Amino acid sequence: MVKTVVLGSNEFIVGFQLAGIKDTIEASNNPLKDINKLKEKKEHGVVIIDEKIMENLDKHERIDVEDSVDPVFIPVSTKIEQDSLKRLIKKSIGVDLWK
Repeated sequence: MVKTVVLGSNEFIVGFQLAGIKDTIEASNNPLKDINKLKEKKEHGVVIIDEKIMENLDKHERIDVEDSVDPVFIPVSTKIEQDSLKRLIKKSIGVDLWK
């Protein structure tokens, strides 16, 4: 069974805890270090990540996180860039719907 973990600020993770997700990580001052630890552990298959963390990564780091397959990082936001949405759909179903 694939485990889900939430990575973000305290305010971000509280809602997921209330929804029943027990594995949560409050982001440190170095969120890239938190991301790399999650990639190394391999016990979680899905990482729900605060979009604010993604916005603070540089372009190459963001692409590396978006392209990760094990675990899959899902940025949650009130807005989502079309490019990020395209990447998530292509990664999920294997087809680029915008071609």
